[in-house]
Amino acid sequence: MTAAVHSPRVLLISGLFFPDVGGPATHVRKIAEHFSSLGWKVTVLAFGDRVAKDERYRMVRVSRTLPRILSWFLFTKLIFLFSLRSDCVYAFDLTSSGLPAACAARLFGKPFLLRIGGDRLWERAAEGGKRLMSMQTYYEHGLYATDNPFLFNIMRFVIRSARASVVPNAILKESYVQYYGADESRIEIIKNPFGALRESATREEGTFTFLFAGRFVLYKNLSRVIRAFARVYARHAEARLVFVGEGSEGLSLKKEAEVLCVPLTIIPKVEQNKLFELIRLSSVSLAPALTEFNPNFIMESLALGKPALISRGNGLSVELPDYLQFNPENESEVEAVMERMLDKETYEKALAFVLSLKVEWRWEDVVKEHEKLIAKIRNI
Repeated sequence: MTAAVHSPRVLLISGLFFPDVGGPATHVRKIAEHFSSLGWKVTVLAFGDRVAKDERYRMVRVSRTLPRILSWFLFTKLIFLFSLRSDCVYAFDLTSSGLPAACAARLFGKPFLLRIGGDRLWERAAEGGKRLMSMQTYYEHGLYATDNPFLFNIMRFVIRSARASVVPNAILKESYVQYYGADESRIEIIKNPFGALRESATREEGTFTFLFAGRFVLYKNLSRVIRAFARVYARHAEARLVFVGEGSEGLSLKKEAEVLCVPLTIIPKVEQNKLFELIRLSSVSLAPALTEFNPNFIMESLALGKPALISRGNGLSVELPDYLQFNPENESEVEAVMERMLDKETYEKALAFVLSLKVEWRWEDVVKEHEKLIAKIRNI
């Protein structure tokens, strides 16, 4: 007799989950919903305090209100417990989820998958102000091996332990192959989707708002944006600047804007529907980080019909024309690209370009690619 094939038991592990905003939180939720719709047995393990549940899959949260060491210990313990009962272990970051997941998967002989949306080593160095440079420059100068050898070795162990890794662009794939010794054949590029339905842009009346949404940390380059915008505002009284999010630099950004008399509005992080509304009410979205991997915020803005300005050398799922890109380390270029958008003819040109984009790569396509990957490594 042929043994019955049971539904795959998949463990998804992430530091962030709905209602948190951001790439990892959104990816885990969408993937969990899709896998469970296939009849798979899905468990999501994440940090958080929301009590609401989803009947389609099991949701386990470790409270952020616990002391940090205790919460990490409990999180790790649960990773080992659920890994033992799962057919596949899928982590959505390299450290808090990835390290214990890699160890548990190796101990229990379970397939281990990894999704990497950024570069924790560079981000940590840049976030602390130690290395304010692009990720590419950071690695080219060999700083990855000297700044934090302990973290580098952890990341290398986790990446090499994965039977398959998912990244959103070629920038990260090349970096992990070249500097971490990852097997190129085990790294899959699954680009971030257009996270909203196609809409035609509405135009602001009387004001022209530049919108940023994300973390307020040094490598996001927001201080340089404020300084550049101050000069633009001196020539264009209708210009406005809105930052949505939170982070360690929030207070200093607010003070800098006040000193420069910049009309900056800071809005605490919001849920996705509210963010979409803010995008609709603005004129241009900003992605000014020293390195931009593939920001979901920009993909959503483009789908909603809004032009976006982004740092050069980015890994966005679509290629924007040169006049919508800039050198994030050159304040004059940041100023010039914002000034350009305030020219009516150029702005209309940008709107027409965005409208011409084929918004075809959807969340449905992304989750199906993850389904294929799970099936491939398990040989379902």
